[in-house]
Amino acid sequence: MSEPILKINKVSKHFGGNIAVSDVTFAVEKNRIFGLIGPNGAGKTTLFNCMTGFVPITSGEVIFNYRKINNLRPDAVCRIGMVRTWQRVKPLSSLSVLDNVMVGAFAITGSAGAARKIAVEKLAQVGLSDYSAKLAGSLSIGLKKKLELARVLATRPKMLLLDEICGGLNHTETASILQLIRDVREEGTTILFIEHDMKAVTSICERIVVLNSGVKLAEGTPSEITSNPEVIAAYLGGGFDA
Repeated sequence: MSEPILKINKVSKHFGGNIAVSDVTFAVEKNRIFGLIGPNGAGKTTLFNCMTGFVPITSGEVIFNYRKINNLRPDAVCRIGMVRTWQRVKPLSSLSVLDNVMVGAFAITGSAGAARKIAVEKLAQVGLSDYSAKLAGSLSIGLKKKLELARVLATRPKMLLLDEICGGLNHTETASILQLIRDVREEGTTILFIEHDMKAVTSICERIVVLNSGVKLAEGTPSEITSNPEVIAAYLGGGFDA
């Protein structure tokens, strides 16, 4: 087993009297693809927000790359190597595709020339080179998802948090995104992956944590998770076929 790059230790998040995440603990090993699943409202995106500094945690610890990052701002979390995508992609619609990716690159460089070089590289990686001059707002949802991925890759992350990156995509688009994720992992980046498409999750993730009502319900390999009676009852239902 490799060393964990991320440790979530008894993390809770309360919004007034509402407990969104309660005492969640797990660790993600370096260079793995790790799934985070559960029903709508399970606390998955809230946990991402806690990890990346968009909301303060109520209690517990987030340790990334051996450093406690509870109180860091999102930009600081990005600069130390953890970046995220969002469920609803919101590119800078009036800017070009290239300029959108350059925005990501400016997280690691103050040079416009260097940012442009990184952006060109990442657009090629995700297959968007031919769209670089187009306005980002003109892209289809499938291409916007690839743009989102290119923009976060431009920060040269150690770890990517992908929040439903396959949401709204057809089978062909999903397969393309999953292959990109595999390629990114092969380059040494760790992936934490929220997704409702269980076939996508089980095809790509090496380990999975299940949240339900803010509580960690189960953790294991894809085969362990898809055969877990509690997970089936709470989330998968009786008709899941991996």
